[in-house]
Amino acid sequence: MRILFIFIALCAAQYSQAQINFNTSSWEELLTEAAKQNKLIYVDAYTTWCGPCKMMKKNTFPNPAVGTFFNANFINAQIDMEKGEGPGLAKKYGVMAYPTHLVIDGNGRLIHRGLGYMEADDFLEFGHKAIDPQYQLAALNDKYAAGERSDEFLNRYFTTLIDISDPSGEKIAGDYFATHPDLSSPLAMQLLMSFGIEPSSSNHSYLLKNKEKLTQKYQTEFLSSLAFYYYVQGVNDKQSTDRINKNLATAYPAEKDILAFYVNYRDAQRSKDLKRSEQILSGYLTKGNYERFSSSELNSYAWFMFENSTDKKALKQATEWAQESVRKKSEFANNDTVANLYFKSGNKKQAKKYAEIAIKLGKAAGEDTSSTEELLKKL
Repeated sequence: MRILFIFIALCAAQYSQAQINFNTSSWEELLTEAAKQNKLIYVDAYTTWCGPCKMMKKNTFPNPAVGTFFNANFINAQIDMEKGEGPGLAKKYGVMAYPTHLVIDGNGRLIHRGLGYMEADDFLEFGHKAIDPQYQLAALNDKYAAGERSDEFLNRYFTTLIDISDPSGEKIAGDYFATHPDLSSPLAMQLLMSFGIEPSSSNHSYLLKNKEKLTQKYQTEFLSSLAFYYYVQGVNDKQSTDRINKNLATAYPAEKDILAFYVNYRDAQRSKDLKRSEQILSGYLTKGNYERFSSSELNSYAWFMFENSTDKKALKQATEWAQESVRKKSEFANNDTVANLYFKSGNKKQAKKYAEIAIKLGKAAGEDTSSTEELLKKL
């Protein structure tokens, strides 16, 4: 019995050590400790209302490999950006989205940063880069300031700036655009998408000069993003959707119809007008326009209809969108959508067929198929 108790105690100790140990000291104390141990500080800059922050806490921080690596290489801290020392640190380090992952040295210098929810593997990659001078943001900034401009370095530097959505990337990308007239390379296209797509960006003129190439390369990903940023600026400036669409049509007349679709649908979603959202989707997502949309977009629109519409005609149309999504790329998610739409429409035979396909694909991909299995029990 004593041996069993010792074994359980050892397992519990091992598990507790496998999670990230977060230090609750003051910021000054953290800096002092970092300098003393010659370690970097990792800061989970979070807020209590942030969903992705909660997911990091639930899924990523308890991961044994994550805990082992971060405990060995960092002094770790979780700081609410809206309480105590948080607002001052948010201002100092430019935290504007959550979660933001900050890596700071004992002198208070920002060494590296990351953004958003990360699964364990991605978070470990972030941690490895944060301690590697080849990838550290601060080290890359220093090399750039010293005049390093090799293609290999610029690719690595810009990839980092894009990954973390660093605001300084806009000026650095602008310097690149000004000295590279041909912006058709994969790197330049990425930079335009990341640091030129906002209408207020100093690089937006470069983007509009290369809009056809961007449409060809990124298709509706580019068009949807372009419409999003024009819409956001229009809302901030208190413009009507008609004015926003006119601005888009002026900037990009060749794609004015699909851009207006994205703007109008986003506006209906923002105002939570479900009926208008349904009308916009039904009006534009006709067979002649299917090829303009990706598999994931069609599936997303079909699922919206499944969740919000009871109209038989609308559900039939949504089923066609989901089937077109499957035709483009058959996956667990879109087969599951087809199954649910058929079930809602009363066609149990077809619902069973697509549910079985979805479960098979989901299990092969390691996805959670429990909801589809529950649906199958009803058929």
